[in-house]
Amino acid sequence: MASKFLRELELISGTAKDGWEVRLDLLEQMQNLIILVQSHQIVFINPAGLRWLGYEKSVLLESEIGGLFHPDYADLVGLGLELLAEEQVIPLKLLHRDGLEIDVEMWVNRLGMPGEEIFIIEARNISDHLKSARALRAREQWLEGIINTVADGIVTVDKNGIVQTFNPAAERIFDFKADEVIGKSIRQLVPDPVAKKLGQEAGQGWHDILSMGEELMGMRKDGVAFPMEASVSEMQQGEGVAYASVVRDITARKRAEEHIRHLAHHDSLTGLPNRFLFGDRLEAAITRADRHQTRIALVFIDLNKFKPVNDTYGHAVGDMVLIGVAKRLSNCLRKTDTVARIGGDEFVAILEEISGEKEIRRLVGKIMVAVSSPETIDGVEPSLGASLGIALYPDDSTESIDLIDKADKAMYLAKRTGGVCLFPDILWEVEKS
Repeated sequence: MASKFLRELELISGTAKDGWEVRLDLLEQMQNLIILVQSHQIVFINPAGLRWLGYEKSVLLESEIGGLFHPDYADLVGLGLELLAEEQVIPLKLLHRDGLEIDVEMWVNRLGMPGEEIFIIEARNISDHLKSARALRAREQWLEGIINTVADGIVTVDKNGIVQTFNPAAERIFDFKADEVIGKSIRQLVPDPVAKKLGQEAGQGWHDILSMGEELMGMRKDGVAFPMEASVSEMQQGEGVAYASVVRDITARKRAEEHIRHLAHHDSLTGLPNRFLFGDRLEAAITRADRHQTRIALVFIDLNKFKPVNDTYGHAVGDMVLIGVAKRLSNCLRKTDTVARIGGDEFVAILEEISGEKEIRRLVGKIMVAVSSPETIDGVEPSLGASLGIALYPDDSTESIDLIDKADKAMYLAKRTGGVCLFPDILWEVEKS
């Protein structure tokens, strides 16, 4: 759009030449570059234009207007000022006397002078503006580069939960391409239970859920849910708001944490519960027994003839023997029972909901068979046996520590005979089944 000055100049363009020349002092005051051109030659340039371009007035007057333009725009200027005057605003480059480029926005207008073909050129220096714009764009590209290379997913949604941005890390986490998600609801990235909590304004709901700082489940393109943690921040976007969330897939971390928990509660060689988990399982079994008025048999198992196996064939074979015994013990008992390894060659079984002596004898017989079953390891078939000590809850004790002590004492009594002892000193002949 033409400047106010040009619009005012059009109002007086029909006056005689002598009349409008006296008004050139108005042009002298303009802060923009002003040039009058007649027959492609400069007939007037204001002081601001001379400062911009670094010329003396005497050098430019009556020179060709085309010499002021950057060579990249020579073809455009070559079309003639008549055609340029038909345009609104023309962005191009002028050249300073030293060769420096000056970015400008230019207007060209024809002055309605009888018998005269005079054009007025007005240009606004936008070099600083473009530098700022380029710097802003550079910062945006820098930030975009960071966003595109970070390992965390960055997802932006509007107040209605419509996805606006979806970086490459988010693509990897959710297994969606950006164009499959942008413009669609955030609900497709979470399982139904989470999606239902988002409410009508899903963006606000997303913000509220993530602001709680809790882990939640995400959902990949194939419908598989996975654990993730996320943070969110609210951003002003014009007159509305948007919510930028940083999302991290914590599947591997959860797996590692579970592995650490497993190692803390399980024997590293056999995979059976260790002494710590055994204590927890016994307390839980006692609680259930009290609730349902049932009995528990606590069976301590000490392997006979294991030390000679280690001494003769080495620890590698000994370890394989222990692994085999652990597997057979686990397989021979019920799902409600617990088998744990509490020492080198010592195991313990928690037998729940015991109906009586007959059932205890049957389960103990299975344990004896599991321990003594032949197994060939590296061409060797070790011969094992077991000594078992049994204490009953609540018959022998109602305290877990005391029950363990009594089962342990019964086991040491059983070791004298290589059989089974029911606390306090009842030796059983058990039929292996």
